[in-house]
Amino acid sequence: MKSGMFKKVSDILGTRPSGKFSRRTKPTASGELFDFLSLIEKWEEIVGPKLSKVTVPLKNQKKVLTVLTNHSAYSQSLSFMEDTLRKKILKVFPELRGKLTRFNFIVSTEHFDKQRGDLLRRAQAGRSEVTEEKKNNELHPQSPQYKSLKADALEEFIDIEDEEVKERLVSLYIQNHFK
Repeated sequence: MKSGMFKKVSDILGTRPSGKFSRRTKPTASGELFDFLSLIEKWEEIVGPKLSKVTVPLKNQKKVLTVLTNHSAYSQSLSFMEDTLRKKILKVFPELRGKLTRFNFIVSTEHFDKQRGDLLRRAQAGRSEVTEEKKNNELHPQSPQYKSLKADALEEFIDIEDEEVKERLVSLYIQNHFK
């Protein structure tokens, strides 16, 4: 067998001898390099924060940028903005001039639902800890303990005539004397 017939795994996967993944770049016709991962990183800057949460560039092949979207409505919105989108991309990546002629939009809710589910699980875990801590550190205005502390505070500040100042002092008194 010829030694040139088989590619090294590191050539296919883009790994370095150390085992770390490298950011493979391909030379453009003008000899400049383009790093597709940098397009993904700058995607929010290009399409804005709302659309970047539901869209992601997938590949740039044969002068066609394929964009993965969460819903067909986002695909349609982006298709209406193709010229603006192309201008913004070329402003950030001038080396793509002549290398990007059209867009292809693919809808895959499965990808975004999985990602959204992971984020929600993480958020729920963090939120339940915060909610539990808040419950332990807050008094409900209708609770007997709150009413008792408020009555004590009002008695303490009976001589203060300014209602706004009195209300703030009562609040501080309750916070200071709670647990």
